Amino acid sequence: MTPTGPDDELEGRVAVVTGAGGGIGRAVALRLARAGAIVVVADRRLAAAEQTAADITAAGGQAQPMSVDVVDGSAVASMFDVTVTRWGALDILVNNAGVVTKPSPLASFDEDDFDRLVAVNFKGVFLGLRHGLPHMIEQGRGVVVNVASVSAIRNVRNLGPYAATKHAVVALTRAAATEVGEHGVRVNALLPGPTNTPLVVGREGAETGAGDEFAGQVPLGRISQPEEQAEAALFLVSDRAGFISGSSLLVDGAMAYVD
Repeated sequence: MTPTGPDDELEGRVAVVTGAGGGIGRAVALRLARAGAIVVVADRRLAAAEQTAADITAAGGQAQPMSVDVVDGSAVASMFDVTVTRWGALDILVNNAGVVTKPSPLASFDEDDFDRLVAVNFKGVFLGLRHGLPHMIEQGRGVVVNVASVSAIRNVRNLGPYAATKHAVVALTRAAATEVGEHGVRVNALLPGPTNTPLVVGREGAETGAGDEFAGQVPLGRISQPEEQAEAALFLVSDRAGFISGSSLLVDGAMAYVD
């Protein structure tokens, strides 16, 4: 794929990407690094974070892997403190970490699955904002991208609790944007459609029943690649999007508008 932005537009900026050990998060971390950012690669799985960071450094970029569970407030706060101490700033935050569960009607939805969705998809984004924004406010600059989903605006059968957490991410995005704009901080949401990641088509995809069948629901006739989502994230964090805040960018092949 041909990149849409110059490969030096984020030169010297410091980015934190959660869930960067695989899928969309990995693609975003690699793309931001290629654009010149120093990337803190955060993931609950240290080995996965280390692999992404190693790939960044092998390509000539700068990266620091961290093992972080986004539902642990003290761990999230420490992640930002370490980032600012080592690199001197927090310019970009991509709250990407998320989970899916096996589809199920609300009348029989597993309570443990519900709690996991709320903890990672909703509380995890809240904690990223709660502990990341103070650094940006103090600096007087910063950009946040919260990764939600097309399901935030389009019903996906038997995934009601998952969709609800993504609705919540959009609501947090709007609230944060109105609160921190006066400090020079922008906050937006990225709403991917079904994407070729392990959550959708890999090991976990087999469990959730997601996969290529989504292609039939997308007017473009295919699911997206992680790199396409990463290009959209790059745009949102770049100066090219300097007057965009509080918005939700659909990258879904028009899936949201199919009846």
